[in-house]
This record gives sequence, structure tokens and C-alpha cells, in this order.
Amino acid sequence: MDDMIRNKVNNAIRSLYQMILDVNVDTDECRVLDYNAEIRNISEEIISFGEFCKALLINVHPEDREYFGKFTDPEYFRDVLSRRVYMSMECRIKHTDLSYFWSEITMCNAAREDMAGGDELLFLIRDIHDRKSEQLKREAGERALLNDLQERYNTLFEENMTDQQTGCYNRKGLKYYSDMVIRQAQSEGKHLFVCVADLNGLKHLNDTYGHAAGDEAIAAVSSELKRSAPEGSRIVRTGGDEFLMFAAIDSDSSEPDEMSEKIDAGLKKYNEEHPNPFIIGASYGWVVKPVREGMTDMDEYFAIADERMYEMKLERDKYRRE
Repeated sequence: MDDMIRNKVNNAIRSLYQMILDVNVDTDECRVLDYNAEIRNISEEIISFGEFCKALLINVHPEDREYFGKFTDPEYFRDVLSRRVYMSMECRIKHTDLSYFWSEITMCNAAREDMAGGDELLFLIRDIHDRKSEQLKREAGERALLNDLQERYNTLFEENMTDQQTGCYNRKGLKYYSDMVIRQAQSEGKHLFVCVADLNGLKHLNDTYGHAAGDEAIAAVSSELKRSAPEGSRIVRTGGDEFLMFAAIDSDSSEPDEMSEKIDAGLKKYNEEHPNPFIIGASYGWVVKPVREGMTDMDEYFAIADERMYEMKLERDKYRRE
């Protein structure tokens, strides 16, 4: 290569990089080959490569310093460069105007062309701020789009498993969330709370006062169930006037007992505040039992709670269907 071509190559390389250092790994000596004005705040005097890295670290963005510290750890880069010709990282570096700009830092073996190993390396800093900024902007847009799609999916997913009249889950939601609650109870060492609730006299309300009265009663009961159920409960409308509730709770939780009091008090208050010619009521039964190993559904517990609900219905619902 003649001198003219060599000068062109050298000028091109110097134009490409903000800083070029020649480093002797064994002696820790380094020599500045080129040093652009915008990063002269890094170090006025280069004493050793180790001291230079400490000076540069101060000017690296705080969020990038941990990675930069590892990247310039002699044990780390010696190991990497014993197997590879070069290694690089991206970080933000403070310029002389005190603003941070994205740069790419590269360490490259200089002793043998296209071969790993050697005692000398080049330490190169290249400005990539415009490209990196565009990349981050594009990635932010992609994340926003993915987040929007995820939110839409979640909304459609919930709508598909939700009873539109009451806002409770439907039978699709029953399978999905019962599996989830069983796994939660197993992993957290909790018991299963299972409750069956039934609106009293829905057929009588519909036949006597019209379906609007029945809809009002369903809305009132479902609202009280949501308000009164133990924390984390999933509430499912399994039929016109039938509801299931289940949750993973502590074995000594007082919430089920408190739930009973809240439901009764809430419906009593509702009836007192609404001048209807009918009384809205509900019957319910619940059970708290440990989750069994290998358990895949709550059907057995639902059956127990259903029996207890029916016992209450015998006392409370004079319009019950035999």
C-alpha cells in the first residue's frame, strides 16, 4: 500500500471514530492516536489504560456504568479477546457540552490481523447517536403498538368470558379461573373457598312483576356478591339466578363468615332503600377446604356448597322450585 492510499485509509478511520487509543495490555500503557474535541472532557492526560477507563466511567451515563465497568475489566476483556478479534458495547457518553450522546465502544486486537490474541489492542469510540436514537424511537413505537394490541386482546379475552348483564364471569371463565385458583392454592399453601349462591324466587318475580323486576334482582344480588366476597374471589354466573364464587384463602380466614353478614346486611339495606312491591333475597352455602394434590377441578366442593345453599333456600325461599 503506497503512502497516498495509506493516508486516505488513516484519514477515513480517524473521521469514523471520536477517539482511538493504542493499548498495551501487558504494561497497561496507552497512547492517544486521535481525540475529537467533543469528548476532550474525558481526560486531559492519559496516564494508563486503567486510569483512562476510570476517567471515562465518570462520563458514562449512570444507567450504563455497570455494563461499562464489566466491559473494561481486564480479566473480562482479556478472556473475550483471547477468543475473538474484537468486542463492542453501546453506551451514553457525556460530551464537553455536558449532554449525553450514544457511542459505540470497540476493543480490537491489533497484534495480528483477523486473529484473536495478542498483547496490543485498539480502543475505539464511535458516534452512533443519530442511528441509536432512531432505533430507540422505532422500538418505542413497536412497544407501544404491542402494548395496544395486548390491551385489546386482554379486553376481548375478558369480554369473551364475562356475562354482559352482571359483569360476572360466564362458564368459559369458570374453567379458566378455577384452574388458576387451584394452582394458586397449591403453590401458596392455601385452602379453597367455594360458595354457591342462588337468587330467591326469580320465577315468581318474572311471572308477577315482569322480567325487569327479575333483572333488577339479579343485578342487586350479583352486586352484593361482588362487594361481600373474600378478597381475590372469582364470581361466575352459571345460570339465570345461580352464581359460583371461589378463591384461594388462608385456612383461618374470617372472610367467609364476614361475607355472610355482608350479603344479608347489603340486601336488607337495598330492600329498605328501594320502594319495590317485592323483596330481593338470596340463599347461599360455602365451604373452605384444603386443596388436594393432583386436584383438577372443584366439582366436589361445589356439590358440598350447593347442598348447604339448598338448606338455606328451604328456610328463606317460599317460592322455591321443588
